[in-house]
Amino acid sequence: SLHYGKLQDWNWYWETMAPTMAQKTQAQHFFTKKASPKFLQSVAFFRAFPESDVPEVAFVGRSNVGKSSLLNAIVNADTKALLARTSSTPGFTKTMNLYGLGPMGGVHYKKQPSGHGKIVGPGGITIVDMPGYGEGSLSEWGIEIMKYLQGRKQLRRVFVLIDAQHGIKDKDRSLLASLRLGGVSHQVILSKLDKIYLPDARDIKRFDGKRLDRLKRKGTLEELRATMEKLRNEIKPPMGGGALGEILACSSEVLVDGRRLGIDAVRYAMLQAIGFPFRQDQGGVERARHEGPLIRTMKTNRVPGSTSEGGERGGSQVVVRKTKSDALDQLEAALSAKGRRFDRRAGRR
Repeated sequence: SLHYGKLQDWNWYWETMAPTMAQKTQAQHFFTKKASPKFLQSVAFFRAFPESDVPEVAFVGRSNVGKSSLLNAIVNADTKALLARTSSTPGFTKTMNLYGLGPMGGVHYKKQPSGHGKIVGPGGITIVDMPGYGEGSLSEWGIEIMKYLQGRKQLRRVFVLIDAQHGIKDKDRSLLASLRLGGVSHQVILSKLDKIYLPDARDIKRFDGKRLDRLKRKGTLEELRATMEKLRNEIKPPMGGGALGEILACSSEVLVDGRRLGIDAVRYAMLQAIGFPFRQDQGGVERARHEGPLIRTMKTNRVPGSTSEGGERGGSQVVVRKTKSDALDQLEAALSAKGRRFDRRAGRR
């Protein structure tokens, strides 16, 4: 079911292979069940970055592009205790904020005998939330940030967020040109996908921690593909280096059949960037299945004592229990019927 140059679940892969459902399931399991997110440190200057044994990925984009909301969605953070620091004023944050996720003891900041700090956590990942850039010049936004992007040896990939509705702007072009010039590995994510496209699904709801409005499908895959083709010409020039040969699209505030729109593909890309050891057999799926139902608490605008579909009484808090996913059942049947796939280019068995 993998095809080069075609949209896969509203993402476009033209030089890389789309993740399998088993790989996306393992990524979802890592970020929502296996890893424990933790704020590590805020850094204003590149020289203040701590030593680290943990690979890093960075997220950057224009102010108000939805970066903080995306990070919260990736790690399934509770809306009351946001993992990413947000502000009512776009572009207010001026520091680079570090967050760690990892299995077992997680990723944490540890003081060394020398007095210097170090980030440790085997099998983990560090997420660096970069300040948003807006109307001010990029030189004001980030001399120190560019030092980090071009000089941090632990950095594996920079994810550049582009607003799906408003498209690429001059400041985005300037940043992308700097990343190409510096030879920095980077990838583009279309954020706020729900502004231009919503797929045909049984159940589409808005999820922002306050309300659950039902939504209808919007746009077409052909229109989305046309938007991505225009973007591709700017992020990956015919000559020289460019962004990774795939464009991801997502929305952190929309649930499609119970899953956030496009978030699992972003999770996979993050783990793929740091060399996460994905299992190519059904073991990864089985492990996620045996974790049991996923229980998530969310705030709604319902009055206390009322009930909602799939929930229980309990004030303004509705406990939503998701039973074993239909997608996992379908995947199990497909894997059993087709067996292992061999792919020389990806080197999988």
